Amino acid sequence: MNSLQAFPAVHGNILVLEDDADFAPLLSEVLSMAGYDVCWARSTPEAMGYIRDGCVAAAVLDWRVLGDSAEDVADRLRLARVPYVIASGGSPAQVPERHRWAPFFAKPFRITALINAVEECRSAGVPASG
Repeated sequence: MNSLQAFPAVHGNILVLEDDADFAPLLSEVLSMAGYDVCWARSTPEAMGYIRDGCVAAAVLDWRVLGDSAEDVADRLRLARVPYVIASGGSPAQVPERHRWAPFFAKPFRITALINAVEECRSAGVPASG
């Protein structure tokens, strides 16, 4: 975990939409070590609640959660101009074209690459809808 010390403390809230009860705590811990306050959602309705609260600076989305798609969550994030990355066991082909600007990480992935992508998305911003 020493490589995480290179990341600056961002001190923003990051939404993690992940239904894998074994993987989510590990991902949350690593993101916390990278300087984020993690809001872990196990379902799309739970994720929408965090977004409605308006305190999400970025997000990591598992595209398939509990038999549902993260599409509505991604739509809401994009509308709110909140950057996100997709980390999924599925295929990038499952992601609609309007969300393919977001980096896609197939599980398993390198956690440092994911954190770097979150930071790059935060710097670059979210493409305008339309």
